[in-house]
Amino acid sequence: MKFHYLSKKYFKSICLFTGLFIGAHSYANFIEKKVSNSTELSSALASSKPGDVIIMKDGEWKDVDIDFSTAGTAKNPIALKAETAGKVILNGSSKLTLSKDYCNVEGLFFKEGAIKKGAVINFNATNCTVSNTAVVDYNPSVFKTKYYWVFFNSSYNTLSHCFFTGKNNVEPVLGNAIDGARHNTVSYCYFKDIPFAKQNGREVLRIWGPGKLGAPSDDGAFFTVDHNLFDHADGEGSEIISLKSNHNIVKYNTIRATLGGITSRQGHDNVFQGNFILGENREGTKGIRVAGQNHHVFNNYISEVAEGAILLMAGEYTDSALTSGFEPGHAEGTSLGAPRYWYVKNNLFENNTVINAGETSVVVGDSYRKHWPEMQMILLPENNTLKNNLVVNSKEAAVEVVSPFNDAAINFLHFSPNKFEGNVYTNGALKGNITANGMIKKSFKVALDKNGLLVTKSIADVKSVGATEYITNPTICHPLTTSEVGVSWMNK
Repeated sequence: MKFHYLSKKYFKSICLFTGLFIGAHSYANFIEKKVSNSTELSSALASSKPGDVIIMKDGEWKDVDIDFSTAGTAKNPIALKAETAGKVILNGSSKLTLSKDYCNVEGLFFKEGAIKKGAVINFNATNCTVSNTAVVDYNPSVFKTKYYWVFFNSSYNTLSHCFFTGKNNVEPVLGNAIDGARHNTVSYCYFKDIPFAKQNGREVLRIWGPGKLGAPSDDGAFFTVDHNLFDHADGEGSEIISLKSNHNIVKYNTIRATLGGITSRQGHDNVFQGNFILGENREGTKGIRVAGQNHHVFNNYISEVAEGAILLMAGEYTDSALTSGFEPGHAEGTSLGAPRYWYVKNNLFENNTVINAGETSVVVGDSYRKHWPEMQMILLPENNTLKNNLVVNSKEAAVEVVSPFNDAAINFLHFSPNKFEGNVYTNGALKGNITANGMIKKSFKVALDKNGLLVTKSIADVKSVGATEYITNPTICHPLTTSEVGVSWMNK
């Protein structure tokens, strides 16, 4: 893989224009230290004081363990920068650990190295930033060697304008710890060409945290994933952004031709806003899949996914074993373990657009009785509201609300209805218990707009439904291009 670099002068102008260098901080009284090898780097890190800037000389740096020894402050963080962004190339077993608060890193290029475990970039302190940095083909020789490329072990950290491509081993590209990692952010990053391998646990982003197995609560990971681009970032082929915690925000991301979808796998009170999921008719693509409670899914645009676009999962019943074949999953929770998929209720799905879904566009009760009786996926979604959504050109049904199976073992369960209000669809059957007049059938055609999105020609007829934020707030909510994300020094 060949990359092209920008001149130092042009790079500086871009950084000033886009604000990549965290311009809010003051470096008026800093000491600048230029280092040429790992010994000088370790010494500079150990002796640094708030406001200092350490500059790594251009060239190849092999087997370098970068670990900050002293902390900066909110006003004067310690900075580590490449002499020329993209020309400090780290390989061998090189890795980066931010172990002290208020430390910033910019412009590094991790290329074709490998580590044995842990993560290539570790956030082990608070209020740190890594920006304008790339990790490319940093893979072990053995697929089953587990490590992340980025891992958050602590809170209030930011990863921005970074580029990731080629990860082909076990573990996600990026992860958040179950305990002690809250309020972290990933913004304007570019995840490209992550090879598919059918191995569970290879999500692109896996956000663990409080709420992973429990009921709704005030605690959570509070993780923000915004304005990122995923292009053929397949990983495990099922979950691209996988939330397994409470109180997270996934907004304004663009996903192109990437296997799987955005998933609220575990946890509650998550927000999915203004995302563009463009399946491009690639087999294995899907939209947004939700388990848990109190989620808000709105203003998302989903087109040409090969499978379902909006999927409300069936929950797992774990109060008792209903047959001798039940095999409990997680050890925590009830005496039979916590649900592998939490009960789906009290969620709001509004103003989403679904166009040309390859299967049923909206499924309420997805995976009902899947793997029965080993798993007891028999809790159908209830008390969810679906309103002002636009469903166009469904290949199969427009909406299916799964009905309970007639089985003596589960007939004691009863579910409240879900509410449908003001939704518009063009074709496809309506299956199951749907609120009267909750789905309004209209006839209109779609066409490509200037951004290559399929939109309705007669938008005036449906101006209050669908992903209206794309029309009313295009500066923030639009499909991202490569020029808006990733590092500034690489032609993408």
